[in-house]
Amino acid sequence: MRTATTLALILLTTPLSAQSNAPISAIDWLSQPGLVPLSESSSIIGDPTNGAVLDEITTIELEGSITKSYGLIPTKISKIPINFWTDVDPSTLIQIIGSLSGPGLPAANDLLLRALLAETLGDEVVLGVRVRALIDLGAVHAAYSLLGQSQIDNLESFALFSEVALLSDNIEQMCRQLNLARHLSNNEALQVYCLAREGSWDTAVLNFFALRTIGAFSPTMSELLAADLDPELADTLELNQVDAFSVSALEFKLRGSVGQPLATQFLPLKFALSDLSSKADWKQQIEAAERLAAVGSLPAAKLLEKYQSNRRLASGDVWDRALAVQKLDSVLADPIIDPKTELQAFWTLMHDRKLTSPLAQAWANKLRNFGVASEGDSILFQMQILANANSLDFDTTMDRLHSLRPQVLAANYGTLMTQFKQEIAETIPFRSSNILRAMKKVSDALDGNNIAFLEAIFLYRSMGLTTLAQQLAVEFMILAPDR
Repeated sequence: MRTATTLALILLTTPLSAQSNAPISAIDWLSQPGLVPLSESSSIIGDPTNGAVLDEITTIELEGSITKSYGLIPTKISKIPINFWTDVDPSTLIQIIGSLSGPGLPAANDLLLRALLAETLGDEVVLGVRVRALIDLGAVHAAYSLLGQSQIDNLESFALFSEVALLSDNIEQMCRQLNLARHLSNNEALQVYCLAREGSWDTAVLNFFALRTIGAFSPTMSELLAADLDPELADTLELNQVDAFSVSALEFKLRGSVGQPLATQFLPLKFALSDLSSKADWKQQIEAAERLAAVGSLPAAKLLEKYQSNRRLASGDVWDRALAVQKLDSVLADPIIDPKTELQAFWTLMHDRKLTSPLAQAWANKLRNFGVASEGDSILFQMQILANANSLDFDTTMDRLHSLRPQVLAANYGTLMTQFKQEIAETIPFRSSNILRAMKKVSDALDGNNIAFLEAIFLYRSMGLTTLAQQLAVEFMILAPDR
């Protein structure tokens, strides 16, 4: 029932034209084996972790009575509190989410996505923050569906709507709305673009020349619009180098339409979706899938599908990774075959790229067929834990991982294990301020601050999320960089 309900919801909220290549859908994301339950209770006696010093985030309750909720996953499925996003000012939310440096631990990434997708209370400003976060994570189809639940009736909301529509290739509806209500955008280039597609091409040409005469467009945008309106100009088009961090969704789309597409590998993650389509070559598809999977925005099974969709065409990093995945996938299909050689090759290529965890989840059933890995099969054991972190006794798992990687946490390992045995003296709310603060601590820990990891675990446990904290601990033991 849970799966059927969620699937029905996503079919209603995700555009049909987007479903085949969507980097994340709630049904795919919820079905991944690595997810941990959030319906836990915490003990409330004893002392908190010694020495835990926690930074403060000013919390508020948004003014007024908020009765509107937005989300793609019902609360009863997501287990995210209905008031999760109403405790921090939207401008502060933007700053905190933006401060998270790169992919965190898989369980933390999953929780953030779960919260962004969950049905929760909040005004349209808070909704915009959630949509922006999804866009930045590359989950642009989910962002489009979430934003579609609100009224797009002002400059700010339409600017966000037009961006996510261009990124997710849902252009027709956006352009029809703009052509009917030109006051929704003061972006003259977008107005011309939409007139040419869903309005009058002749009017688009007249507006283009009039606006170009008064200097309404940058030189690059002027050339792109001219070539878009007159394809013969594309053959002689010479464009300036693009600034990867300032290129707009419209410029990205126009460059592709005039035959000068931008490689997304070095662009922000929000552009990666375009390289998942069959129009991109296999190398581009793999690179885009890897980037999205590393932050949890691509279901693990879809990453594996990209690696398996062709044969290696050359040598080099991407092709070597594809071959390693294909070979390991083949030997994992038969638990009688010893996969040690293929696992070692895979681990060497993938461990530092944040890809071992999503692929372990994709192989969860196959890894389970090997039984609990012996002491000599350290990589197989770590893959099994990444596939299902809470499948074995926590203390036994941690001790075994500590023996494999004693440098991780080093002298702080004993403190961490003692912390898990202590009961929580005082709980804190399971709200966005505390979750984002804990995620920042995890990010700092991955950058080398071991004390920050102890503080993160304390925060998660204080919110009643001990099972999640345990998953983060085993993931950290496996995935923390060598130092």
